[in-house]
Amino acid sequence: MWVEAQKGRDMSTSKLYFMDNLKWFIIWLMVVFHAAMCYMAYAPEWWYVVDTAEPSMLATAFVCWADIFIMSVMFFVSGYFGIQSLARHDAASFWKRKLKRIILPWIFGSVFIAPFVTYIILASRHSTMGFWEFYTTLFCGVMYQQAQYWYLGALTALYALMTIFCRCVPSFLRQGEAGKPSTGWAVTLFAVSALSIGFISSWMHPDTWSFYAYILVLQPVRIPSHVLAYYAGMRAWKERWFLAGGYTPSFAKWGISFLLTGAVYLWQKMSFPYTGTDGAAFRWLNALCQAAFMWASVFFLPGAFRRIFNTTSPVLAELSATSYAVYYLHMPILFCIAWAFVEVPINIGIKYLIVCFLSLAACFFIARQVLLRMESFGPR
Repeated sequence: MWVEAQKGRDMSTSKLYFMDNLKWFIIWLMVVFHAAMCYMAYAPEWWYVVDTAEPSMLATAFVCWADIFIMSVMFFVSGYFGIQSLARHDAASFWKRKLKRIILPWIFGSVFIAPFVTYIILASRHSTMGFWEFYTTLFCGVMYQQAQYWYLGALTALYALMTIFCRCVPSFLRQGEAGKPSTGWAVTLFAVSALSIGFISSWMHPDTWSFYAYILVLQPVRIPSHVLAYYAGMRAWKERWFLAGGYTPSFAKWGISFLLTGAVYLWQKMSFPYTGTDGAAFRWLNALCQAAFMWASVFFLPGAFRRIFNTTSPVLAELSATSYAVYYLHMPILFCIAWAFVEVPINIGIKYLIVCFLSLAACFFIARQVLLRMESFGPR
C-alpha cells in the first residue's frame, strides 16, 4: 500500500523516478546479456568465456534481441541528463563533476582493469602465455580494448560535442515549451540510422570493434545511431518530455511497435543468413529492421517506465544508487564466475541462472559496501 500511495504522489511531481528505475533495469539486463553470450551458439571467437558444452539457441535469440537496444537506451538517458546537468552548471563546473564521475573511472578501468578482463580470453582457453607477455604484445596491439569502460570514453566524447554545440547554440540550454516530436523528425532519425548501418556494413562486419589512438573503442556501424540517441535525449529534455504536461510516448502505439519490430528483427536475424539470400539484400534488410527496432525501443522503454514505474521505495533506491557501480564492476566478476563454471557438468540453463545470480549478487554487494563510499560512485 505504501508503494501505491507513493506512486500516486510521484506521478504528480517532476521527480523522474522512472529514469532511475530504467537505468538500473538496463544495467542489470546488460549483465545477464553478457552472461548469455557465454552460452549462446555462434558466440564471437574472441568472447571472454565460451562454454561450448551445450550451446543454447534460446541464449542466442536473447543476445540478438537485447543487443539492439541496451546501449541506445543508455545513450538516450545519458543525453537527457547530460544536457540537464550542463544547463544547471557552467561548463567548468560541469566538466569538474564529469572528471570525477566519468573520466577518472574511465581511465582507471581502461588502464588497470580492462587488461585483466581481456586476458581472460586466453586464460579461459588454457593458453600458456603469461599476463605480462600478453600485455606487452597482444593487448598493446591487435587485442587492445577497454572492456565495458568504452562507454565512459564514448560519453566523454559526447559531452565534448554537446559542450561545443551548446556554445554555438546557447538557446539549447534553456527548456522551452512542452513539445511533441513530429513524424518527420522520427522518420529522419530512423532513416539516418538505417542508411548509416547499411552503408558502413557494406565494408565491415556490423559487430566489428575498432580503437582510435588507444583513446576511444567503438563499433563504427553503430556510432551514428548512438550519437542520434544521445541527441534525442537532449532534445527530449529541452522539450520537457516526461514532465507534467509534457510528451510521453504512447504506451500502446510504441509498445506494439516494440513487439513487432523486435519480432521481425529477430526473425530475419535468425533466419535469413541460412536462406542463401544475396548479401547486399540481407545487409539492407538487417539495417532497416535494426534501425526500426532500435528507435521503437528508445521511445517505448522510457515512456513505459514513465507510465508504470515512476515510483520509488528503499529497495528501488538501493538498486538505483548502485547501478553505476554494478556496471563498473560486472565484467571482471561475471567472467571469472562463468570461467569457474565451465567444467561444472550441469544443465546449461541452470548454470546460466547460477552465474547470473552470483554475478549480480557479488556486484551489488561490492558496489554497496565499497564503491559507494568513493566520491566517483557515491550518490550525487
